[in-house]
Amino acid sequence: MMNETLNQKKNLRKILTEKRNLIKKNTNLEFNIETFNQLTEQIKFNAIDCIGSFMSIRSEISTKQLNTTILKMKKKLAFPIIEKNSEILSFKTTNSFKSFKLGKFNIPEPKDYNDEIIPQLFFVPCLGFDLKGYRIGYGGGFYDKTFEKLKKLNLSFNTVGFAYDDQKQNELPIEKFDFKLDFVLTEKQLYTFL
Repeated sequence: MMNETLNQKKNLRKILTEKRNLIKKNTNLEFNIETFNQLTEQIKFNAIDCIGSFMSIRSEISTKQLNTTILKMKKKLAFPIIEKNSEILSFKTTNSFKSFKLGKFNIPEPKDYNDEIIPQLFFVPCLGFDLKGYRIGYGGGFYDKTFEKLKKLNLSFNTVGFAYDDQKQNELPIEKFDFKLDFVLTEKQLYTFL
């Protein structure tokens, strides 16, 4: 059963990557301030000090406007780093989009001199998401393992998938370690899974 789920996910990743490439080519709108504001109303946004986000790569929905909006709201903005031999993400703050280097998997990461911090709100990349709140990523399990660790430490945080609306699937194959998202924010709407 486990290998069957792994194979389903592997095949689905190829299909969803191709689908997202097409979406990216045919979409102009990538950030919707109204749906973002809906999210801030659903959580205790004023109490949040630090937000974890990511630098979009390949055909991912652009995080440029999202990240700029977060900085304009005077929040600390942190980005994931994959430390050597670690399966857990650490997050480092940055005030400038210029202070990045290419890290593992050629993903932009803040340079070493930035502060490490634990965000209270995380924006997460997706290849796809379903209507139960599960996401499929690239297969490394880094976000799932990070969120599981934070949960075991009894830390309070919210998770938000950031994706194109057309990346939605009815149902994804899931495994026991897949971490369910609280929300998915798209260019069209906010999905809530709390």
